[in-house]
Amino acid sequence: MTEIFFVGLGLIGGSLASNLKNTYSEIVVSAYDADPKQLERAQSIGIIDKAINDFSEGVAQADIIVFATPVQTTVSYLETLPTLKTKPGLIVTDTGSTKSTIQAHEKKLLQHDIHLIGGHPMAGSHKSGVLNAKAHLFENAYYILVHDLPENEAAHARIAQLLESTRAKLLKMTAESHDYVVGIVSHAPHLIASSLVSLNAHYAPQAPLVQELAAGGFRDITRIASSNPEMWRDISLENKHHILTIMKQFQSQLTDVIETLESENKSALYDFFADNKAYRDALPIRGQGALTSTYDLYVDIPDKTGSISQITDILSSHNISIRNLRILELREDIYGALRVSFKNADDRERGRKALQDFDTYIE
Repeated sequence: MTEIFFVGLGLIGGSLASNLKNTYSEIVVSAYDADPKQLERAQSIGIIDKAINDFSEGVAQADIIVFATPVQTTVSYLETLPTLKTKPGLIVTDTGSTKSTIQAHEKKLLQHDIHLIGGHPMAGSHKSGVLNAKAHLFENAYYILVHDLPENEAAHARIAQLLESTRAKLLKMTAESHDYVVGIVSHAPHLIASSLVSLNAHYAPQAPLVQELAAGGFRDITRIASSNPEMWRDISLENKHHILTIMKQFQSQLTDVIETLESENKSALYDFFADNKAYRDALPIRGQGALTSTYDLYVDIPDKTGSISQITDILSSHNISIRNLRILELREDIYGALRVSFKNADDRERGRKALQDFDTYIE
């Protein structure tokens, strides 16, 4: 039997534990969490086999350890591993959003026959805690695995084999390339989104309609600014080097836009919008990227009694669940008055087919 020891049982750790336990009969899932209630909940709903109250005891029994904790917490654990009793050939992985500070321990751990394979599942939810864990959370999401030393190739293969049950799209990267790429597609956008919210808040006291009109598209494009502030403080500091380089480039581009507007350069302004539209339109629609995806249909319906219930009846008759319904008052550039939100891409596609008699727009 292979024992997989989870350290941290929130949404990510709980979902991965649930997936592995439901798939492999030859593994034992044990777990440790700073909050004992998380362990009790996980055991009560069958996500883990054993609750471990002593971290060193769990480490000693483990064949594989999964750290599903904040990056700085994981680093602290990694620093203690060489001082603890461990099985020969122990494999360690994590679920953090930055990798360089994690993989900085790879060489030292290898000297103690501990094989470190960094992991970053690019999936999540606005809900947290083990009670919201879902075995299918990682389906079709990118799951990046990281190691820098050739001695860890076999450990990488073992983790990749184990993760096949998640149906995630596995990618292999170095720690440096990982942090650079996610800095561009995830970390910097979070800072930019929060800055846009800050800009809105700055003007709101002077013009009350600013906040009211921000309920439409502005709220959508800044959705990620509602993310956990503690987590994003730590991520920003962990990946500071790459984020600063990217943000300075963004600052330079903003300067160029300002100069274009000041000079009223119509040609340059058109090219700015046209080039970015073309690039954005060419981005993949299916699949999950670095940012949490939303799965929406925009449905054009008349303002009359029964229109919304007609939509929900059609979806219900096709056994399609919806996450949210919202009537859009501000809908510039959106063809449709009703936004229907689904749980995943498959449900959205089934919903589109079911509602094809209505004029729908998918974004």
